[in-house]
Amino acid sequence: MTTLERRIEAQAPVSLRARIGSTVADLRSIPERLRGSEYLRVGQSARFRAVQRRRVRSAIRVGCLVVALADAFDAAATIGLQADGTAISLGVDLATIAVALGGWWAVGGRLRHHPEAVAWSLSLGIAISDVVTEIAAPGLAIQSIGYLLVLPGLIALVLPWRTKVHVRWLLAMAAVSVTALALGPGDRLSADERGDLVVVLFVALGASLAGHVLLQRAQIRSFVQLEETRALHRRADADRIELERAQHALELTARIDPLTGANNRRRLEEDLRAVRAHIDRSGMIYGLLMIDLDRFKAINDLRGHLAGDDVLRRVAAAIRASLRADDAVYRYGGEEFVAIITVSNADRLFAAAERLRLIVAALEIEHVDNPPSDVVSISVGATLIGRFNLDLSVDQWLGQSDAALYAAKAGGRNTVRLAAIPAALPEPVLIPGQTDRESAVASRVARPAGPRGALARTPRRRSTD
Repeated sequence: MTTLERRIEAQAPVSLRARIGSTVADLRSIPERLRGSEYLRVGQSARFRAVQRRRVRSAIRVGCLVVALADAFDAAATIGLQADGTAISLGVDLATIAVALGGWWAVGGRLRHHPEAVAWSLSLGIAISDVVTEIAAPGLAIQSIGYLLVLPGLIALVLPWRTKVHVRWLLAMAAVSVTALALGPGDRLSADERGDLVVVLFVALGASLAGHVLLQRAQIRSFVQLEETRALHRRADADRIELERAQHALELTARIDPLTGANNRRRLEEDLRAVRAHIDRSGMIYGLLMIDLDRFKAINDLRGHLAGDDVLRRVAAAIRASLRADDAVYRYGGEEFVAIITVSNADRLFAAAERLRLIVAALEIEHVDNPPSDVVSISVGATLIGRFNLDLSVDQWLGQSDAALYAAKAGGRNTVRLAAIPAALPEPVLIPGQTDRESAVASRVARPAGPRGALARTPRRRSTD
């Protein structure tokens, strides 16, 4: 620290020293704030540069066509002049037209990834062609200088290239313009006029830089707002997808029994309506099984509801595992399940129901209050559904299976009974292994009565368990 600085520091009031220190700190922080500003941070980002590169590519192609047309017009006007250097000026115009068209083609082809370099070269080439025209044709000097003064503003308006590229172009443009003023236009301009033109030139260059910065700033703000809007749209899409996923999960939950994992009664009603429509269209035959665990209440009473829940889960899992992919099982009540399976006739239906009964018995879940096997068993009531009983309602279908299940319970449990009687048949279908007495029970359960084959009243279920 010098003696003068020490003296100033000693004599300056504390508040002044603090103000000076704050000002110095602010000045020192300017580069850091510039580097962290939105202008540089966004302007140097890869995404913004890619967007600007596309804009520059489009602008340079349009600009090349405009330059070609302008030089064609200038060439046509030059032909009628009777001045020195007209031929050179015409040649420069033709060369500029060729270069502009070549730049238009190159930016759309091999140089499409380098539009700034093409724009920089072409625009500077146009300025140099003006200088050549001015030197070669002194009569066109004023016109050429006018082009040089107008060109920076046009570049700022047309080309959205990077700021550092624009600054470099302005420096090169200043060198070309000063050279043009130094070498020409001969004795047409005095020294004061040349000085005035230099001032006007630098004003044009400064205005071009200011215009570029303002336009670039507006484009950056527009880009930021667009990115924020896209981010909001992406977030909204993600939220919508998540909401749809949650709604789908809720729909599944609303149709799945939480204890056993089987479909619930609501899903059964929906699927039975779909089965009815499919039968009407294709004539398919389905089997409707009503399944009930024998003496299940005793498990809850003696071993507790947790043990009973575990039995329900194991039985439901065994039933689901034994069914085909197109079949489905539903929890209908406390210990009652319903299964919908595809079959072709009553024999197949009986075999499928018998298989389920044997699979549950094979689990060998202890149940001492279920003699004579002392294991958990099921009773099954089954009915065929097809076009032959399509006139019955869904509740009547379930009533047939439920009544057959009641017959199985009354017949000793751990058995299968069928009640699949086509409405057109006066007698029940005899199933192998079913006695005449059992057939009579099925006939009483499922025989149509009254007009259109309506079922007789289903007996009220007793708590046979």
